[in-house]
Amino acid sequence: MALLYAIVGSIESARFMLEGGAPYVQLRFKDRPIAPHGDEIRAWPDRFPRTRVILNDSVEEAIALRAWGVHLGQEDADRYPPERLRALQHEGLVLGISTHDNAELARAQDLGAAMAGFGPLFATGTKTLKHSPQGVARLAEAVRTAGLPLIAIGGIGEETLDAVADTGVAMIAMIAYLDRITTPAQLDALMRRIAR
Repeated sequence: MALLYAIVGSIESARFMLEGGAPYVQLRFKDRPIAPHGDEIRAWPDRFPRTRVILNDSVEEAIALRAWGVHLGQEDADRYPPERLRALQHEGLVLGISTHDNAELARAQDLGAAMAGFGPLFATGTKTLKHSPQGVARLAEAVRTAGLPLIAIGGIGEETLDAVADTGVAMIAMIAYLDRITTPAQLDALMRRIAR
């Protein structure tokens, strides 16, 4: 049973996902500042206890905003000493790291990651790809061998969603696809489909 891992780029999208009961919401505000929303975000763990809020890129900001976790790309992880990342679990912050192959999965485990993004699975329009698409078969293999929960990510859409969910992956990250989800009923239907 997979869970929705919603990656959002605005405070409005985050509110919609929180109010709809999305289990994971990653704040990836690439083009807008997050600081003006600090007070609101800090209140979310109490207002929406079912949702785990993850901040993108910054350990310090994640701690300051009372986030459940932080998600780092490979380059972001390089900015921190390994011992700093390994200590996060003792500070109550869950670490997620983006990975693209077995070596990066092993590194994520070594750094104390509690989960790892794995992809891109397919071509995607939300970012320029530095790595070749992995595909569903490679994801299924990684799910069996990774040793930690995986977040499938990268170009997952209507035609591929069921096959991705069938791999047994723990979470399915969606970005562009969520733009078509505009009502609570649609969001609920998507979460049920993912968790089938």
